[in-house]
Amino acid sequence: MSVANETLPLSIGELQRTRQPLERATALPQAAFIDPRVLEWELEHVFMSGWLGVAHVDQVRERGDFVMVELGRESVFVVADDQGEAHAFLNTCRHRGARIMEQPEGRVARVQCPYHAWSYGFDGALRSAPHTDEIEDFDPGCYGLRPVRCAVVEGLVMIDLSGTAPPAEDHVGDLAASLGHYRLPELRRAQRIVYEVDANWKAIAENYSECLHCPGVHPELNQLSHYLSGETLSGAGAWCGGSMTLRDGAATMGREGGGQARPPIAGLTEDDARSVLYYLLFPNTLISLHPDYVMLHTLWPRAVDRTEVVCEWLFEPATMQADGFDPSDAVGFWDQVNREDWHVCSLTQKGMASRGFQPGRYTSEETDVHAFDVMVADRYMEALAGAVEVGS
Repeated sequence: MSVANETLPLSIGELQRTRQPLERATALPQAAFIDPRVLEWELEHVFMSGWLGVAHVDQVRERGDFVMVELGRESVFVVADDQGEAHAFLNTCRHRGARIMEQPEGRVARVQCPYHAWSYGFDGALRSAPHTDEIEDFDPGCYGLRPVRCAVVEGLVMIDLSGTAPPAEDHVGDLAASLGHYRLPELRRAQRIVYEVDANWKAIAENYSECLHCPGVHPELNQLSHYLSGETLSGAGAWCGGSMTLRDGAATMGREGGGQARPPIAGLTEDDARSVLYYLLFPNTLISLHPDYVMLHTLWPRAVDRTEVVCEWLFEPATMQADGFDPSDAVGFWDQVNREDWHVCSLTQKGMASRGFQPGRYTSEETDVHAFDVMVADRYMEALAGAVEVGS
C-alpha cells in the first residue's frame, strides 16, 4: 500500500460522489472531518503546498511591523522592511533553532533571537552573530533566515511554504478586481478578535458559505438581509462566493438595525451600497465586503476538531480619523454572529463523530458549500489517483 493511501483514509468512490453536480452530489466523507490522519495530510499538502492568506497589509505597513502565524510544526513571520515591503521567513534562528518572534504581531527595531542574540536584517540577512569571529569557515552570508515565498495581492498578505505554487495572482484570480473595488489595500484595521472553535476548519468554511441556517441561528442578521437574497458569484481563481442584499432601512451589517451613519467605501456604487459580498479564498481566507467596512477571517487548524479563527475589521482611514469614530456596532454585531456560528459548528463536529453518521445531500441553496467541498475533494483525489498509479 502506498504512503498516500496509508495517510489519507478516503476512497476515490466517496470523493467522486462529492464531485458530482450539486443536484446529485453527497457531502464530504466523515473521515475528512474527524480523522487526524486527514488533517495531517491537509497541513502538508494543502496548507503547506500552496498560497495561504496570512493577514491584511495594514499589519505590515511600516518598518519593522510583523505578523507571526503557526501551522502544525511550522511557524512563519512576515515583516516589513525600510520601504514597507513584506518579507516572510521561517520563525527559526539559524544558530540553535529558537523561535524568534513570540507574539502574533507587533513592531520590532530589529529581528533578534531572544536566546543568543543573533540578529538579522529585515531582508533576512545575518547581521550579528556574537563570538563567531574566530570560528573557521563561518560565512555569515550562509546563515541568513530561511525565506518563505511571500506576495501581497490587493491588500492580502499571502505565503507559499512550498515555494512552487503558481503565481499568487492566479490563485486570487478574478476575486482581485472585487477586492480592489473595495479599496482593500488602503483600508486600516480597527479591531481584531481571536476565537478558538471546537470544529474542523472545513466545517467553519462550509458554514460561512451558506445562509440557510441564518433564520434560526442568526435572527438579527436575517432582519438585515433575507437569507435567500443575492446571487452566487464565480470566476477564475481558487475561490467561491456570493452576495446578499440589505433590506430597506439597513445601511450596513451592524447593531441597532444596521443604521450606523458611516460613509461608504470610496468609489462604491448605489448597488454596491445595497449588498454585502462574501468570498472564500481557498483554503483559509474568508472575506466579507460591506458598504462601509471589510471583515477578514483567517482559519488556522490546531487539531482535527479545533480551529483558531482570527477575525479583523477594516475601515477607510478617513472614516477612522473622523471625530466620534466607533466601530462597535459592526464589531459587536459580528462578534455575536461569529459566536452563534461557532456554536453550531461545534454541534456539527460532535454529530459527525457519531459512528452512525453518514454524509448527507446538499440542498439547492448550498452552491458555495458544494463549490468549496469540490476544491477540497479535488486535492484528495489528486493524492489518491497518484497513489493508485504508484501502486499499479
